[in-house]
Amino acid sequence: MRTHDSGMDSSDEHLDDDRTATRFEQVVDLDATIEAAWTALSDPGELAQWLGASVELDVRPGGRGRVVDDDGTVREVLVTGVEERHGIAWHWWSDDGELSSVELRIDERDGHTRLHIVEMVVLGPTLTDARPTMAACSRRWTAATSRLWSRVGAARFA
Repeated sequence: MRTHDSGMDSSDEHLDDDRTATRFEQVVDLDATIEAAWTALSDPGELAQWLGASVELDVRPGGRGRVVDDDGTVREVLVTGVEERHGIAWHWWSDDGELSSVELRIDERDGHTRLHIVEMVVLGPTLTDARPTMAACSRRWTAATSRLWSRVGAARFA
């Protein structure tokens, strides 16, 4: 697995209501076919193997679900888009009020698959330093993509 992590080079966008959205990005090269990567992104049973400690998700536009992070954070999920063999998008939020939009896109590159992760986190008006939030995004996605790589790599070479 090769990771191109630009997550700490976040960009901010100011919203109309004194909040800021901060963008986390990570690119991961997976040694897997586009079909194996798509199955890992779109099959609820496969998502449960790598995305978090527990995942229940209806993977279709308007589908709902829940993800429990490794640290126990519970996130409610609303799927906003699914493009067959190309990507999935959702909004998710935790009980502490953090809201973000996630987009996972895949494309084929020279026999492997490149996964693009973008998470836009909406920060409240009282949060002045986005670095802890971006560090948490980086930890979460690094752990998840490591499990994903193990999962699709093992399936490909088994």
